[in-house]
Amino acid sequence: MFIFIKHYPFRYWPWYLAGLTALILTTFVTTLIPIEIMHIIDSINQKATWLVLKLNVKKLIGLALILAVARTLSRILIFTPGRYVEYDLRKKIHSHLLTLSPQFFRNHTIGDTMSRMINDIQALRLMSAFGFLHIVNTTMIYSLVIYQMVKIHPVLTAWVLTPVPFALLVIRLFVKRLYKITKQSQQQLGQITDFFVESVANMSIVKTFNAEDHIIKEMQKDNERYRNTQISLARIRSTMFPFIATIGSIGQIILLYQGGQEIIQGALTIGQLVAFSSYLALLAWPTAAMSWIINIIQRGLASLERINDILDTASHPQYSLAQHYSLKSSPSIEVKNLSFSYTDNPILSNISFKIPAGKTLGIFGPTGSGKTTLAQLIALNEPLQNGQILFDGHDCTSLNVLSLRNGIAMVPQRRFLFSAPILDNVLFSNPSAPFNIAESAVQRACVHQDIELFPESWKTMVGEKGIILSGGQQHRLAMARGYASDHYVLILDDVLSSVDHETETKMIHELFNQKQRPTTILVAHRISALKSCDHIIVIDQGRIIAQGSHDDLIAQEGIYQSTWQYQQLEVSLNESI
Repeated sequence: MFIFIKHYPFRYWPWYLAGLTALILTTFVTTLIPIEIMHIIDSINQKATWLVLKLNVKKLIGLALILAVARTLSRILIFTPGRYVEYDLRKKIHSHLLTLSPQFFRNHTIGDTMSRMINDIQALRLMSAFGFLHIVNTTMIYSLVIYQMVKIHPVLTAWVLTPVPFALLVIRLFVKRLYKITKQSQQQLGQITDFFVESVANMSIVKTFNAEDHIIKEMQKDNERYRNTQISLARIRSTMFPFIATIGSIGQIILLYQGGQEIIQGALTIGQLVAFSSYLALLAWPTAAMSWIINIIQRGLASLERINDILDTASHPQYSLAQHYSLKSSPSIEVKNLSFSYTDNPILSNISFKIPAGKTLGIFGPTGSGKTTLAQLIALNEPLQNGQILFDGHDCTSLNVLSLRNGIAMVPQRRFLFSAPILDNVLFSNPSAPFNIAESAVQRACVHQDIELFPESWKTMVGEKGIILSGGQQHRLAMARGYASDHYVLILDDVLSSVDHETETKMIHELFNQKQRPTTILVAHRISALKSCDHIIVIDQGRIIAQGSHDDLIAQEGIYQSTWQYQQLEVSLNESI
């Protein structure tokens, strides 16, 4: 909590200080108004002159005007930094998310992360603004009101405040339970958000399998759990609020009983009794709002724990390294004794190979052999666990990952396109690049004719995740995005799997028919895509079981040779048909 205050609200201490000053003035003027009312009533009872009475009324009006201005200022000056805190938190979390390894996103769902960035940050804003305002306001009101009441009649003050300690004791009993249920409520809201996002994003699958009723039933289960939790919270609040509000009523009863006796005995004036009643009324709202303030604070603390779960997650270890190394030309890449695992089961074991500068490495293997993981590691998307990856002899783990990534372009197996025009998707990594860069990239990716067929050509909105495009068009457009970036290393992860044989041949020709080629890594299931690679490694169960040129591998018995023979037979059958 202290760290949060230090890093976020404390940065705007001038705002809070100015707001605190306005709040103190507001509270001070608020406590002066009952005094003026007391003077007016006592003046009437004492049959004072109209001049005296008019002067007191003018003072009362002046105090009311000052109160209106000061109260408005106090809210503006305190609520504004609350918005700044919200902005800073969103910016900080977004920046931090960009530095996290894929491991974090495997452990946290999109919906829950969205809920934290929206609902939990709003809760922290409320705690930073409303919470601070009401805590200070309650403290000031109690301090100044009790001071003024003691000045009028100390004994009567003690009588009317007798119920307050009991109220504070009971409130304390609710706090722990309130925090627990509030945290549970926010976790359930995150689950609902995640379920909703997942359902909407995959609506076509839901419709295909006629699973609408099942989705609704599952959503109803989550809603029912959330509803029950909210009812539990409502029960606590509905118990606390009336109890605290009753304290004010008990105080008024004590005031009328004890104060009435004091008036009969001549120890208290009617004006003083009215002032006491006004002061009790001033205490009524802070006392009644105490349960709401506690709820805001507890919700803020629960949200802070969920936000810290993100911020405390360590970034990719190479983000913090100061040593930068930018690729200036196609580098040689060497992998030494590389091993990796997501869980206890190893995905890659003792992988070693070298790619000379400007050459192409092909990676072949059955499904689940670790090809994509190897590509992700070379692209520096996953932090290394064991082994080394060297670019031009420089160990990547000793260099800043951002500087290295500037020279690497990867087209992943699971392509993703933004809901934006085709041109913006192609020039995503370099928006200021001239149009001829985009045009050259789509021609190399063999998607230029497809773009021209769209009514709006380059301005065509591809829709969320490229929904208006076929699978092959999506892969080729993603490949064009890779070509359009400034890169010296190109990693293509099974991008040819969703295109026909003729298109594949054209794409391979464009890939290899370049005068200045980047150091390229091509992952493929079709061996026809790997034939032109300078070197090929065959991976099975996370280990290299064979390597060499295409001619070397088809001469050896193994999965490469058998797959090649099968695929050649398949091509021959298709041509004969």
